Amino acid sequence: MYKMLIADDEPAVRQYLHFIVKQYNLPFLICGEAEDGEQAVQMAAAYKPDFFILDINMPMRNGLDAAKLIREKNRDAIIYILTAYSQFEYAHQALQTQVAGYLLKPIKPAELVDTLKKGIAAALNQRMSSHRLRRMERQIEKDKAVVIKHKLFELLKSDKPNPRAAQLLRSIAKKDSFLPSAVISLSCWPAAEAPAAIGADEYIREECIGHFGGQAIITGFSDEIIMIFECWDYDLHKELQRQLEDWERAYNVTFCAGISQILRPADIGRDYKNAKRKRETGLFWQQHGLLVIDRVTEGGLEFICDSVQQQLRDCLVEREIDKAKTVTRQFFCEAKQNVGQPEHVYAACIKIANSLVDKYAEYILSTSEANSVRQSFISKLTNTTSVSDLEQCLCSLIDKLNSYVCSAEQNQAEQAVKWALEYINNNYHKDLALEQFAEKLFMSAGYFCRIFKKYAGEGYASYLTNIRLKKARERLLSGKYTVAEVARMVGFRDASYFSSVFKKHYNQSPSLLAAAVTNKVNLQAQCVK
Repeated sequence: MYKMLIADDEPAVRQYLHFIVKQYNLPFLICGEAEDGEQAVQMAAAYKPDFFILDINMPMRNGLDAAKLIREKNRDAIIYILTAYSQFEYAHQALQTQVAGYLLKPIKPAELVDTLKKGIAAALNQRMSSHRLRRMERQIEKDKAVVIKHKLFELLKSDKPNPRAAQLLRSIAKKDSFLPSAVISLSCWPAAEAPAAIGADEYIREECIGHFGGQAIITGFSDEIIMIFECWDYDLHKELQRQLEDWERAYNVTFCAGISQILRPADIGRDYKNAKRKRETGLFWQQHGLLVIDRVTEGGLEFICDSVQQQLRDCLVEREIDKAKTVTRQFFCEAKQNVGQPEHVYAACIKIANSLVDKYAEYILSTSEANSVRQSFISKLTNTTSVSDLEQCLCSLIDKLNSYVCSAEQNQAEQAVKWALEYINNNYHKDLALEQFAEKLFMSAGYFCRIFKKYAGEGYASYLTNIRLKKARERLLSGKYTVAEVARMVGFRDASYFSSVFKKHYNQSPSLLAAAVTNKVNLQAQCVK
């Protein structure tokens, strides 16, 4: 869940944005709504939102000035500028403020949702990158004495071309002729059949240096081994692949490595990140071996998960938890075949989770319980590193939600029927479909039928019909209405069908009853005269 601040001097615009966020189940908590730019800056300092939507034309301080001050305090914030003005100078100023997007009023819901989804993917990717970078930096802090390693780290983490890269690499390799041709990012995870040996990472790193130290600069950051080869060809590729297979058998691990060719030493930082990205994507999908093809780092489309959301909700309504988990596994299996970007999978999981929690929050969970479940899910989600972890995370959420149903189900069933009886007695004239009650109570139609008969003593249809016939008889006995009028008043659309049901129930047609009442009234009137 991400925190969002909305700033616009028009209440209707703020309400509209709030409605879109809720309507499309976007993972945002609206932590504040500002009426002017000054208030937006103050709220930003107090609530520290992740996302901002700022109108340009606001009193006290305009949106661009507010964005500039917010950016100074929070360089990772994702800021969108909203305005009715389309002049180029505004867009130019917005870009100078490093905003994420420039939105023109009136913005269409689909455009806003698409923009925010892209922002979520970027924020999630940024969070994942920051998390890994912090882990890498902590490891570097422990090895301050290794100055060369630190310099190499600084070189690799920079996206900007470094004209001194070749000189630094020659110094590290201690070879005046060293010219890098390929960089490899390598890591492993324990094999399924046995735990990995303790300290396997260190042993493997030492063996990498022993086997390839004469051909490459080899170092490591956290659980990653980095190899910068001077020469890279088919024979060396086969040799490394064969050696990795030997180490997999020896240490009960599975390797995943990303390779990137180096065309210019000055761009080695960019090439390293490309290799690392291949490795991380392969690691997430638990692919193994040397990943050369760039397909794993290409941007792909978002995962369409509406069908999965509906299937899961249907399974939970029917209390089919095992089937829900099967649907979850099928979703990840299909996603794995497409080798999609991890951040898109994370975004899809957040959307699915929010859909399920929101559905429960309507009838079963309190607001505080729903927020607690969401926070717990997001906390677990941020600690996942592979698709299997993510699948387990979503299955755990399904179990958690089901536990709320199980703990409240017996009491809920009796209360649900009591509510249904009261509603029917007060609204018998309306179109009361059984599915309507089941949907409102987060139950399947079949389950609602069973508990209704158990606690009401008769079936739903029978009870509704009896109530309608009882009310119809009362109106007929009043002598104020015709049979057709009474039929409509108690919920029957067809007067003929009403007459048939009435006669079968009371062994007397409604028209005869109405006639008898009319005769009685006329007779009384004559007696009075």
